[in-house]
Amino acid sequence: MFKKFLKYYLPALLWMGIIFYFSSIPGFQSSKSSIAEIVLRKGAHFLEFSVLFFLLWRIFFLAHKLKMQKTYWLALLGAIFFGASDEFHQTLVMGRTGRIIDAIFDSGSIIFSAEIFLVLISRKINKKNIFVLFFSALMLLGLGIKMIQDGKSSEKKAVSIILENEAKKVKEDLENRIGTSEKEIILNNEKMQDDVIVKSEKMIEKVPDKILMEVPFTTQAPFAKWDEIHEEACEEASIIMLRYYFSGEKLTPEVAEKEIQALVKFQNKNYGDFKDTTAQQTADLFLDFYGELPDGKKLKVVYDFEKEDLKKYLAQGFPIIVPAAGRELGNPNFTAPGPLYHNLVLVGYDGDLIITNDPGTRKGEGYKYDVDILYNAIHDFPGKPEDIKKGKKAMIVVE
Repeated sequence: MFKKFLKYYLPALLWMGIIFYFSSIPGFQSSKSSIAEIVLRKGAHFLEFSVLFFLLWRIFFLAHKLKMQKTYWLALLGAIFFGASDEFHQTLVMGRTGRIIDAIFDSGSIIFSAEIFLVLISRKINKKNIFVLFFSALMLLGLGIKMIQDGKSSEKKAVSIILENEAKKVKEDLENRIGTSEKEIILNNEKMQDDVIVKSEKMIEKVPDKILMEVPFTTQAPFAKWDEIHEEACEEASIIMLRYYFSGEKLTPEVAEKEIQALVKFQNKNYGDFKDTTAQQTADLFLDFYGELPDGKKLKVVYDFEKEDLKKYLAQGFPIIVPAAGRELGNPNFTAPGPLYHNLVLVGYDGDLIITNDPGTRKGEGYKYDVDILYNAIHDFPGKPEDIKKGKKAMIVVE
């Protein structure tokens, strides 16, 4: 009995443990591009569940001497059930998601590989085998294409329409200033028109009067527990909001709390501490924990910028994270006297008001600061909280 366990059961249990381990890694991502990552990840799923089916088949057929048909169905259903449970398990892991489409893909992989295995074992193929192989292959192909399309669909929000309108205004203004003959040359030259649009999108000297991005909000203490961890979690809350803006996933207090705890644990393990990070360290934390942004976008820390640059970067359609001398912000919702060092997310502006998601208060969603007050309060962490006013201007932007 013990030999049977070692020979048949133990390999299957170890393989399940390996699958469970990789599903337990928080925020586990490949550094490849989105398409390459999806192909690599789904290929790994296909392989791991094909092997699982074979190991389960060994148990039922070789260890218990069951008939081939019964063995086939028991191994197939067992592997599919474990695949579905693995997707559910990922919903409980910080930085991971479990999706129905992934569970269906795993099931299709198991069915396809099981049918191939059955044909190889029986050494014959019939109409039923052909139908199952064709149907499962078609399903896998369709699901794979759908996943690739989803991975590439991180588009700009409504701000892209604003940018187009502003580009048109710049072009119309240029046309009104030149002669008729010159105007005809420009209108007939598509490349020059494209250059005007591209330049206006990148430079945006004339920014819109108002912009607001739908960035999910969380406080740094999602359940109002302001203990030692949550008092220092403004950086973590800020990058969580940025991450969920790009992923499009729902950010609930439960999810936010799990993410904060995971980020703190990750920093303590890998950096030795989690408190008071500089803008560059905060950007590095995002990349180390969550991986690259979609569509080749990059996080960049900009130093010694002007007040007008806040609006110019926001007009490009991406949130900004800024470090600040918290007490200089004058937010009446902070517990007096307010934090010495603080981080918050800029999500838009309305005239001379900068709209923020400030994690330092439960009333921080959409909180508006006067642009002068906010700009004067922006300081990178200089090493000690009490020296915060000595820190230079810094902001984390997306390019």
